Amino acid sequence: MRFILLQEELKKLGYKIRVKNNEIYLETKMTDIKNTVSKLMNNYKLNFVAEFCREDKQFIISIILSDRKHGYFLSIYYSTQDKFISLQDIIYQSHLFEREIADLYGLNILWGRDTRNIVKHEIWEKEVFPLRKNFKYGQKIKDKNEVCEYKFKPVAGEGGYQIAVGPVHAGIIEPGHFRFTAMGEQIENLEIRLMYKHRGIEKICENIDANKLNLMFERVAGESSAAYGEAYAQLIEKLTDFIVTDEIKALRVILLELERIYNYLDDIGGVCVDIGFSYPAKKFGYFSEKIHQLCERLTGSRFLRNVIVPCGINMNFSSTQIEDILNTLNSIKPRMNDVIEMVINSVSFLDRVENTGLVYNEKAKRLCMTGIAGRASGIIYDARTSFKYEIYKEIKKNVNSLELGGVFERFKLKSAEIKDAFDFIEKSIKYIKNDINKNKPEIKLEKGKEAIAIVETVKGELVVYGKTDDDNKFSRIYFKAPSFTNWDGLTYAVLNEVVPDFPLCNKSFNMSYSENDK
Repeated sequence: MRFILLQEELKKLGYKIRVKNNEIYLETKMTDIKNTVSKLMNNYKLNFVAEFCREDKQFIISIILSDRKHGYFLSIYYSTQDKFISLQDIIYQSHLFEREIADLYGLNILWGRDTRNIVKHEIWEKEVFPLRKNFKYGQKIKDKNEVCEYKFKPVAGEGGYQIAVGPVHAGIIEPGHFRFTAMGEQIENLEIRLMYKHRGIEKICENIDANKLNLMFERVAGESSAAYGEAYAQLIEKLTDFIVTDEIKALRVILLELERIYNYLDDIGGVCVDIGFSYPAKKFGYFSEKIHQLCERLTGSRFLRNVIVPCGINMNFSSTQIEDILNTLNSIKPRMNDVIEMVINSVSFLDRVENTGLVYNEKAKRLCMTGIAGRASGIIYDARTSFKYEIYKEIKKNVNSLELGGVFERFKLKSAEIKDAFDFIEKSIKYIKNDINKNKPEIKLEKGKEAIAIVETVKGELVVYGKTDDDNKFSRIYFKAPSFTNWDGLTYAVLNEVVPDFPLCNKSFNMSYSENDK
């Protein structure tokens, strides 16, 4: 339903709403929340995005829904003292968000099917809640081993056994625990446990001046630094009603698509590594390194950090940089296309990836999967086309998607996204008619304003909520990172596969540990 029509419908139904930008805020009562969310999702075809908490005298629970066709958000919220009502029987993935709220705020989940700890591990203090206002900034969580033991699903039937992998891995890798239940070689169940390194980023964000906060956003997930910087820029520009020029918008798209290229080159190279296909793996790694070097020449940062800033751009850009971009991309493009073509026509490659690691459409929808992981399973959704930020409305018309939801589909979609990124960069360059000078205006925030930003990162849909406070800071920053919900897709992708295919399935998703360790 169109944005204005939904507003009229909500008013007819007697709801009190506030509207700002492409956001509707609707207040309700805790006793009505389940009926309200269910009715609005079913009647108006809205998608669940996130559920989170903030503290303002009382605790306020917010549920964010979105209309992907028309590009807007509906935030439904209610106040509570010490408990909140579970939505798990109408939204399966809400258990992730509710368990996070319970751990970080100490609220009780009412009538939830899964209420296990998710952030808190056994080593934590029991009665410590890091996002409460009485938890002081800089305070450390002590190792007291007070939290109850996490209960994994037990082995069912005879002949089954479990394989525990991680959180410490053989190699340089972030911590994550994978508990496999197998019958012979086939995987019967996989449970993933993450968040071993809670960094308190959302707490830190409440204590940093808005003029420096982009640096913290970029550290949530290093491989998506530009995308997180873009989310912060969007957030501030919504809060301050600022619109940047089309040339700056185009330059931001160039940076975002360069980030997409080097990430997906590494991803498809990783798939080749995991089946022992070393030649294309090395080639893709080489091409990725060429893009990293280009990024460093353009911005001074291999990961494009501190470049996309609110209300401006923190770099100079001229015909010299344009020439460098075009020369680099043109030197890579034909060779890269040849290697991709060679790989997808390799019988030994296809033998490993076709019909492997499948996640069917209905399951993907239930898991709220986004990004490549969702589109490989037939979910036709890309935040760039749905929410049309920067100049994507002009340059991106279609959404790449496939149906089967396997390793091969994820590989092909990432290959297609790389090729599209080359095209988007070339199109964006045509929007830049003049030199762009570095411009990082001072940010001055008004207390009590709130906004929601969205970016299509290399992992999927990133949504950020922010509400302003005194002293040019925020009272709440919330990150709904794409990996938070997408990791569960892997637990279904490996079912009935052999254990040695787990690394291949895992690499085809390549979700982020650090996005969960926020």
